[in-house]
Amino acid sequence: SLVCSSVGAEVTRAAGRSVTFHLQNLNGNTVVWSFQHDVIVTVTFGSPPKAVFFDDKYKPRLAFPKNGSALTISQLRMGDAGTYTAKTTTGAKNTFTLHVYRELVVLMVTCTVQNCSADSCHYTLRCTALGSGYGNVSYGWSLGGLWSEGPTVVLEESPLDKLPLTCMAQNPVSSRNTTVVSPAALCA
Repeated sequence: SLVCSSVGAEVTRAAGRSVTFHLQNLNGNTVVWSFQHDVIVTVTFGSPPKAVFFDDKYKPRLAFPKNGSALTISQLRMGDAGTYTAKTTTGAKNTFTLHVYRELVVLMVTCTVQNCSADSCHYTLRCTALGSGYGNVSYGWSLGGLWSEGPTVVLEESPLDKLPLTCMAQNPVSSRNTTVVSPAALCA
């Protein structure tokens, strides 16, 4: 997916995907790309562009489309997050800030409280995304058309209630949901 980025652009991508930074105000014939102030590659514009790598670990994952006037990083890793700066020989400077998050994979629902009387039970269920690197995750529950914000939900179940209960989670790069068929079975 291509995003035309302007100076100081902030871009968010999922780990494993790719990102392309497009340069503006191109004067000169060479650009120096830095990551967190360390030079990683210089690119001389042309067809094909000529690249000189200062950090070989990037070599398999970088490409220079549009005759070298753009930089594509593929197979993004968490460590790729940060600030990229492009400087041309004439002093023009473009800065890009990249945020990398993992896509949500597995949601786990746990029973934190169960309180039963003769005619009904009260349950507190918590929804959690397993793993790390997700950034800010927002949670919500849907229960028969009703919506509840947050990772926990409190519900009352009499023996006759049978409603599908769904936890939904979202982070900057993905969303996931999981359905609880029976709180009673989960809390047993």
